[in-house]
Amino acid sequence: MCIDCDEEGISRRSFLTGATTAIAGAAFALKAAGQQSAQKALNDPNIILDEVGFKSGTNTIKGFLARPKKAGRYRMVLIAHGNPGVPEDIKFTAAELAKAGYVCLVYDWGSREPQPADPRERDKWVARVTSYTFVKLQMQDLQAGMNYLREQPFTKRERVGVVGFCGRLAFLFSTQSKDVKALISFYGPVVYHINNPKADPVPNVLEIVNRIKVPVQGHYGLLDKVALAEDAKLFEK
Repeated sequence: MCIDCDEEGISRRSFLTGATTAIAGAAFALKAAGQQSAQKALNDPNIILDEVGFKSGTNTIKGFLARPKKAGRYRMVLIAHGNPGVPEDIKFTAAELAKAGYVCLVYDWGSREPQPADPRERDKWVARVTSYTFVKLQMQDLQAGMNYLREQPFTKRERVGVVGFCGRLAFLFSTQSKDVKALISFYGPVVYHINNPKADPVPNVLEIVNRIKVPVQGHYGLLDKVALAEDAKLFEK
């Protein structure tokens, strides 16, 4: 979960201080090209994109579904996004997976626990959504999403991959569900240094590493201050 991660990257001031005009122009051109690529993927006529809902207990959970348009059955991928909602970059990821021949469901945990409009309620909300009690509900929702996919006429049911942004939930879920066959973690903390409530702490991935039995691919940044690369190296060992 990445609700308190710094997603702004390099500040405008530090960027302008440290970059030449040529580098700045190249950076903005690269960003524009990335936006064009994302829009191209999201408008690809060979895939189908849809806002969906599925039941998890008595709750209706929202999701974003991407799949190939061509008739047939395809392998399934679940995306567990760290923030509430489904932003454009995650939709783009789902679309690219659909182009590659997968049925991809993005799980929106914010539909279970929406972010409060009143900023005075945010601290209580953060305490709820970072608790192990809530993480267990998230894993319940992921399993419900998997079951939903398996009911569809366009899915192969024998294998499911999970992608985590951030990937801590994917790690934990793989120890709870026998249906997970592989996982990819993008900046998933294996030791959680922030927002782990003392009253209801979430187990660190390093504490349950011997229960992870599936192939893992992890992506970590050396400058990341939340999902530390040195922790990931311990996990790799």
